[in-house]
Amino acid sequence: MSRRYLVVARVGRSSLHPSWLSAGQPRSWDLYLCPYEPLAPQGELDCTVGEVIAGPKWTGLRALLNGWHGWRDYDYVWLPDDDIFASQATIDKIFELASALSFQLCAPALHESSYYAHFDTLRNQCCFARETGFVEIMVPCFSADALARLLPTLDLSETGWGWGLDSLWPKLLAYRNLGILDAAAVLHTRPVGMFRDATLGARVRAESDHIMSAYQCAQVHATFQIVDADFRRCELGPAALAARLAQGWSYLWARDPQVLPWLLQAQQPATGWPSYPIEGSPSGAARPLP
Repeated sequence: MSRRYLVVARVGRSSLHPSWLSAGQPRSWDLYLCPYEPLAPQGELDCTVGEVIAGPKWTGLRALLNGWHGWRDYDYVWLPDDDIFASQATIDKIFELASALSFQLCAPALHESSYYAHFDTLRNQCCFARETGFVEIMVPCFSADALARLLPTLDLSETGWGWGLDSLWPKLLAYRNLGILDAAAVLHTRPVGMFRDATLGARVRAESDHIMSAYQCAQVHATFQIVDADFRRCELGPAALAARLAQGWSYLWARDPQVLPWLLQAQQPATGWPSYPIEGSPSGAARPLP
């Protein structure tokens, strides 16, 4: 292993992963493709192509990560969807910031033009990075230790879509050292939550509800702290924190005013999240993992 970081991408023939590579430019990460259908020859791309594993994203990743242990030799592993547009320099920065901030689990923010499901995954223009209670399954980046700890949770997603896991992971990590990297944004290019039929959609949603009920977890769309460009955590009270977040997402709630009440509700400890930092184990009795 000559590089410290690893990107494992679950890809098909229309994957955007070629946009991630700049020919002839050094980078800090290796690229391992985990295809769900046969790919065209990858030509001069500097990557490893694994065997085809049919099925959704997390079905293939579960099989790969349990069957190939080479990922454990890296410091961080990024598991993006294949409809993400990003530059090589941005991916370098994702890993640089994740390591510098000692995040266990994080994600690049989504560019302002992205399709999105959750407002807090979009780039906040007044933040460098944020410590958060939620990291979506679209583009999660794990420390190798955190990924090893969380790997058994992939068995909980029989559909392979993974919905609900991004509510469970923060709880299992005690809501510590999780974050969104606003200084390293990527573009999500396709609409979210699109299912080929209503029956599949119902199964995926039911699976998510079951995971959250069984493990007594929920989506915690709160920002606990803002991190500045010098990597220092800002000391802001609840009102000042909410005001700065609202300013940074003004472009978003100007388009959809409902976002502002969502933000303010998420930032209230009584309704959005417990006091931080959370002492001891996460609240609630959780079932043991498989």
